[in-house]
Amino acid sequence: MTLWQLVIPVLVGIVLAFVWWAGKAMLEGAREGIQEANEELAQEKTEHEEQQAEQMAARQQVVETAALSLSEAERSALNLRAPFAQLWIQIFEDAASGRPLAYFYQFTPPAGKEDELRQSLVEGWDITDHTSAMSSLAWLLDSGHRAPYQAVRQQLQLEDGTGDLNKRLAAVVGKWESEVGEVGGLAFDLARTADIAAQGVALGYLSEVQGWRVLGQCRQIARDAAFRDWAHYGQSFRAGAEFWKSGGVIDGVRNKGYAQTVRWLLEDADSPWFRDPWPQASQILEQQRPEDTEGVQTTLH
Repeated sequence: MTLWQLVIPVLVGIVLAFVWWAGKAMLEGAREGIQEANEELAQEKTEHEEQQAEQMAARQQVVETAALSLSEAERSALNLRAPFAQLWIQIFEDAASGRPLAYFYQFTPPAGKEDELRQSLVEGWDITDHTSAMSSLAWLLDSGHRAPYQAVRQQLQLEDGTGDLNKRLAAVVGKWESEVGEVGGLAFDLARTADIAAQGVALGYLSEVQGWRVLGQCRQIARDAAFRDWAHYGQSFRAGAEFWKSGGVIDGVRNKGYAQTVRWLLEDADSPWFRDPWPQASQILEQQRPEDTEGVQTTLH
């Protein structure tokens, strides 16, 4: 056996051993790299979750502060507007601040949204100033759409009183009778009144004192009605909305949105209805702002 025959196997063994060692080192390095990457991702996830929790806690504190700054009576009045407030909150939401839930406990919408509010009042109500705002509010407080709703309801209760009725409106009233009864679509008028008042104050069409007077009147009307709880009020809101705009594809989509809004208000822990249940008859809700004690239950002027 020659020297090369002895040396070559040894060299091959050394090379193989080196390759094995190098592969093992690379594999261990890769494992360590993956482990470090996973640890970094886990750390980033933890930090992100902690940051989100801090932001959520900060937002909740803002909401809590806004709620506690109001009396029970003021929250009760503002809660009548909640279906529209929830819709506005969805519009006001942005990536930086999220959903401005404190708006549930603020009389006027967040600053910087005046263009949206102005467009809403013009397109929906032809409201452009103090006079037109007061005219619309007076109509809503006096009769609104609840008056024709009740007229249809009364005719339906007559044995032969359905001949001249609008069949679509009669169908809406009949559909909701077992749910809302004598309150009909009152909640829809109250919510719209409170919402217009809030927008009017934000745009300078009404003073804040006038706005709170309107909400005081809404609260009084709601207390005098036969609402059992927020669920009953929410159904009345939906009944009034459907009576106002019944039929058609667009209206069907709108009604579905109202249904989702009412469901959220009744079920979500962030809802003002969840926080403040419908006031019972035995509860005293007469606390008012000192400057609002005159004329709250009389006229708007």
